[in-house]
Amino acid sequence: MRILAVAAWVAAGNGMPTRVHAEPVAAAPSTAKLERLSGFFENEVTTGKLAGAIVLIQQHGLPVYFKRFGVQDVATKQPMTPDTIFALHSMTKPITNLAAMMLIDEGKLALDDPVSKYIPAFAAVKVGVESETKEGQPVLSLVPTDRSVSIEDLMRHTSGISYDYIGGELIRQAYSQAHLLDGHVDNQVLADRITGLPLARQPGTLWRYGYSADVLGRVIEIVSEKSLFQFMKQRIFDPLGMTSTKFVLESPGELGKGAARAPGVGIRRWRVGLNNYRLCDICPDAAQRWNVRRQAVS
Repeated sequence: MRILAVAAWVAAGNGMPTRVHAEPVAAAPSTAKLERLSGFFENEVTTGKLAGAIVLIQQHGLPVYFKRFGVQDVATKQPMTPDTIFALHSMTKPITNLAAMMLIDEGKLALDDPVSKYIPAFAAVKVGVESETKEGQPVLSLVPTDRSVSIEDLMRHTSGISYDYIGGELIRQAYSQAHLLDGHVDNQVLADRITGLPLARQPGTLWRYGYSADVLGRVIEIVSEKSLFQFMKQRIFDPLGMTSTKFVLESPGELGKGAARAPGVGIRRWRVGLNNYRLCDICPDAAQRWNVRRQAVS
């Protein structure tokens, strides 16, 4: 198991001269505001909240602000470089949704499909309702779902599937005691383990952060007959030139470019692997595009 940690990669507003356009464009933020942005990240690094960061801001497809802060790894003092590899964390979730939307467009999947159509064990999931006994002891009762968990629920996080650090005490306890990520866990194993846990709420009634995207990833595998990464690579990453976006860093070169979080920063344990959908990515040509931009406006 490889464990990676996080630095920051931010894309937002702008503040440099822009090209002439035939139509009016929104005014750019002032240089002073960009200096405040630089000051913020400098402070994050100085105070040890981040090991380092790369901030890339684009307008109309061109970089207008590109700056590196801190180091890739505080232990080695390796400086930040434009090809530093960062953990995308939960930004993997919308990429998983995009993969599902492709299958929906092709008529191979539907928003209102019950998840049990693809993972039959989901037909038996129950909702956990917390209450107290006469003696005041907490108790978790299991009740039937009002309706099936749907693909749409997985995509919008209304499935009732949770994490072990969110929700009521007994729900959190159930997830924690399930040891979902113990041992060798592939997508099928993780989804099957989740079917044995109570939903935190009735499907469609509450937005709840959780393993919904993980289950959706398994559905994508079943429908496409490919691993989630194979599908993403063939349909999304390769066509977009995202050659360094993957779940597992393998080569020494890739591992040497990985950004590590500052020691002591409170980030939950997570793994980069095919079983829990946290991608890594880089901005390999940011410096090149920045230099082109500087030449264009100089």
